[in-house]
This record gives sequence, C-alpha cells and structure tokens, in this order.
Amino acid sequence: MENTHQEEHISSYAEHFGTWVALIMLTFMTVFVSVYGSGLQTLTVAMALLIASVKATVVGLYFMHLKYDKKMYRLMMVVVMALFTFFLFMVILDYLTR
Repeated sequence: MENTHQEEHISSYAEHFGTWVALIMLTFMTVFVSVYGSGLQTLTVAMALLIASVKATVVGLYFMHLKYDKKMYRLMMVVVMALFTFFLFMVILDYLTR
C-alpha cells in the first residue's frame, strides 16, 4: 500500500483574526458602495462584483486552505477568476451597447 502523507499546517489566531478583519472590512466596503454609490449604476455593480471576487479569493485561500495546497489548485483558481472577469466584461459590454 502506498502511504500518502500530507503536511499538516496550523493557522495562528492572528491569521484567523486578520482574515476575519479583512472580510468585515470588505463587507463594509460593499455596503458603502451600494448605499453611497447609487448614482453610478454600472460602476457600482462592477465595484460590488470586484469586492465579492476579492472576498471569494480570501475565503478560498484561508478557509479552503488553497494557500497551503499545491500550486496547481491556485492556478485553477486563477483560471476560473480570469474566465469570470472575461464573462463579466462581456456582459457589461452587452449592457452598455443596448
């Protein structure tokens, strides 16, 4: 039988607290953009989606442990985020040209 041993990692409380603070700050930024940026319409939606993408990256890196996994998983995440950005750009172009 093959012995598959993965390296263990222990996250510190400071790292968890920093991640929590970052997510709370990004949430406040989303609320701020949605409340005070209502006159900007398309830019408000784009900013909200950008902030949501950053939050998804933080969650993926720390809570899904992509920070400690193989680089291939991070590469796959970058490809997915690039595709998301491309499709978002195409939708915005479609919306603006109607």
